[in-house]
Amino acid sequence: MASTLHYFLLPDDERALFRQLARHAVTVYPELVPPGYQAPVLSETLSGALPEPAYYLAVERLGPVIVHPVKRGPDKGMLKIEEVPSPVFHYERSVRNEDGELVAGRLWVDLDGADAATSEPGKPRALRHLFDEVHAWCRKTLRRSDPKGYWVGPRAAEAWKRGELKLREPGHKGRLYGVWR
Repeated sequence: MASTLHYFLLPDDERALFRQLARHAVTVYPELVPPGYQAPVLSETLSGALPEPAYYLAVERLGPVIVHPVKRGPDKGMLKIEEVPSPVFHYERSVRNEDGELVAGRLWVDLDGADAATSEPGKPRALRHLFDEVHAWCRKTLRRSDPKGYWVGPRAAEAWKRGELKLREPGHKGRLYGVWR
């Protein structure tokens, strides 16, 4: 079963999330990994240095990150992370679109790891515990959106209340969101 957190985070809010995750020695991988890539350890200073909109956050102390080479297409020779057997989170950043609106991001993780029909073991419980810890951090630190479904970082909520920021759902015709209360 996959679990997902949807959010609107400005860079200061993202730094706070990274500070929360940095205590667990999480490493950062791009979606397509070049051969010989050395993954940096996640830290709050790394949040400003990430140019791509999406990354994998790996908890390598729980198991190896399993990759396979891309064999065809323009990305031939790059390595792709297998999400199901690897202890990784897929992290999509909240980024601004061309209109200056903040588009929602998400944190996705497969917590089961294997089908019931296979004999492969599932994911470590520590990965579920880490996801639950991040979810508890969201409930404690972030605000709820209106209509519900998204978490809004404190800096994003302040900017929305001042009228400086619009919060947009991802997708072709994503709707606008506000902050509850």
